[in-house]
Amino acid sequence: MKTYKIFKDPLGSVQAIKDGWSWPAFFFGAFWALYHRMWWVGLGFLGVVTLIVFAEDAIGTEAASGVINVFSLIVSVGFGIGGNALRVGQQIRKGYEEIAVVQAANVEMALIQGRATAATKPGMR
Repeated sequence: MKTYKIFKDPLGSVQAIKDGWSWPAFFFGAFWALYHRMWWVGLGFLGVVTLIVFAEDAIGTEAASGVINVFSLIVSVGFGIGGNALRVGQQIRKGYEEIAVVQAANVEMALIQGRATAATKPGMR
């Protein structure tokens, strides 16, 4: 079972975001951020990598490869650890309200439980 945070916007749209480690964010980094419309995060990462690649001539091929590898590993772990927290912050900035925290096997079950929890709370319809 995984922990999910359930969010609802003023129009009634509901989303579930898994709490904790994000494998898609770890493996796909900037592209994962762009997919989730976190433009500054994704483009910032791609921009830094691009600068390192263009600076390859100045610092040497082997040194640039090492820098890119270390940077990529650090950022990948950072995305894995904090990716879902970035999504939570994004939802709050977009006007979503956290309505429940549930334990579920997958996102679909989390949404079902979240809607049921929200229906039992006064003022959360």
